[in-house]
Amino acid sequence: MTRIVLRQGGNIVLKTLIIFLLLTTPAWPQPWPQTPPKIGRLELKQEYWDYIKEAAHRYQISPYLIQAVCAIESRYDPKARSGKCFGLMQLHKDTAKKYDVDPHNPRENIMGGAAVLARLIWKYQGNLRRMLRVYNSTSTEAYEREVIRAYKQAQLIEISPLLGKKHHVKLIDTDKNLWN
Repeated sequence: MTRIVLRQGGNIVLKTLIIFLLLTTPAWPQPWPQTPPKIGRLELKQEYWDYIKEAAHRYQISPYLIQAVCAIESRYDPKARSGKCFGLMQLHKDTAKKYDVDPHNPRENIMGGAAVLARLIWKYQGNLRRMLRVYNSTSTEAYEREVIRAYKQAQLIEISPLLGKKHHVKLIDTDKNLWN
């Protein structure tokens, strides 16, 4: 009988392994909402949400992560530009060329950004902060916090019971405390 013994720091190794497996295991069919979840006061066009879900399915990553990156990088503005980065996912022109996508086309921009996110998730074994630092080379702690906050917020749906009070329900429980 083989026995696995975790020494000091084993919890971190185990958590990293679990996160890695969750992020790299092909997704089960998701009950993703038809309409885009809200992040703050930003309004995501339905067309872009459909592209995000398509990219999430293709690259087997969370659509809420893609949406969060879009929200923070461009505020959902497909014409956003910062230096040599363009569009919803703020793809660098060289990255867009590498992935053979047009950074000015919203669908291709999302597909290219999602491909980069998927590669980084694999490379950094699910470590979201390291992944974000590489995705956005000018990343700051504030940027990382904003993307993570947006990611968590996108996973919530608002329900209004008959009493008129607002309540939030988490869409995917498997992501709970994933990045803490």
